[in-house]
Amino acid sequence: MIPMTPAQERYTTFSCPNPDCQQFNRSNAGNIGHRSWTGKHKHIERLRCTACDREFSEREGTLMARSKLSEDTVEQLLKCQRWGVCDEGTADICAVDLKTVYRFQRVATRRAQSHHQQVVQDVDVPGVQLDEAHSKLRPKQVEWVHTALAMGSWFLLWVDFGPRTQDTAATLIAQVIARARQLPLFLTDGWKAYTAALLQVVGIVYRPRRRGHVGRKPKPRLVAPKTLFYAQVVKVRNKTGQIMEVSRRVVYGGPRRFGKQLRLRQLGETIQTAFMERWYGTLRGLVASLRRRTRCLSWSRPRHQGKVWLLVSLYNFVMPHKSLRQGRTPRTPAMAIGLTDHVWNYREYIWLPLHTAPVLTQQMDERIARLLTPALQDQLSSRTQTPPVETIEENGKEAASLPKAA
Repeated sequence: MIPMTPAQERYTTFSCPNPDCQQFNRSNAGNIGHRSWTGKHKHIERLRCTACDREFSEREGTLMARSKLSEDTVEQLLKCQRWGVCDEGTADICAVDLKTVYRFQRVATRRAQSHHQQVVQDVDVPGVQLDEAHSKLRPKQVEWVHTALAMGSWFLLWVDFGPRTQDTAATLIAQVIARARQLPLFLTDGWKAYTAALLQVVGIVYRPRRRGHVGRKPKPRLVAPKTLFYAQVVKVRNKTGQIMEVSRRVVYGGPRRFGKQLRLRQLGETIQTAFMERWYGTLRGLVASLRRRTRCLSWSRPRHQGKVWLLVSLYNFVMPHKSLRQGRTPRTPAMAIGLTDHVWNYREYIWLPLHTAPVLTQQMDERIARLLTPALQDQLSSRTQTPPVETIEENGKEAASLPKAA
């Protein structure tokens, strides 16, 4: 059977993979057309961009790229990873070798993280819940999972891995701020590192005024901007781990202003982190190596992190959330935050072409690096809160004065 030339409507989902092309990564631009058929059975179509004359395979940038597996097998592998089947069980169910499962995980997780970095930019996030979870690896290793969850849409903004330190917390906060349209409201547990990490990322320099003419000048310090709202949920446990007391405190913003912001942003009226804890329950249930008392612990740290990233991508775009349903219409977190208008099926997720732009990636990395640099070190003018300059009004009187020390 000789393959026929498909209709032009079929190429609306494809985009040019050439970064130097004017139509790079733009779907439904009318610049993609049929070129030829290739493969052993002439079943793979080669496409051509009319803007730059670049030829490429229809599988480039998808989960089918450079794969000899059939589409049904790839879909079955993806479903096994979505439901948390262990690697040996996935190989048995899909009738493939265990090394094939490892290769699929490596390719799928790298693509899931690249897709998240490219798509999640300039999103509307009114509030964020931050938390960290403990996980185990073999032999006797510990891996902390740090997650940022957008309130209202339950969209997972970022997932990071590393020790439970201030640097890891600052990296997580910087990723959230770099991808959000405005500074969101933050809710965390009682871990003290979040307070210092927030000041490191969004803190401004305050230079106290010296009182008198004798003595040393006060040293500048980092203070929270007026637009930062941050509260903690502190849980007190006994020796057996049972919760004895739960207290809520507002760190930045003031209790009254914080409560007003909760109501204005439609985030409820209670300071809580229940949605983040519910997400970790879902994560432990759908990733075999994260379950309690499991025998499927990971031996490889990259593979352990990759399983989490693949589930994050599927959770945002493929898995509908019951609390986001509107009538009888199912919705995913990506639909609630405005990144898509429908629930993706497995075939659509597999054939989604992804072409990474090096320039955009470099710009995002530079922005995150600037956020991670404390304002007291780089003396950035945008972060420095200098005393107002004395100005002369029309009547000749001095208008502003130096701010008093806090």
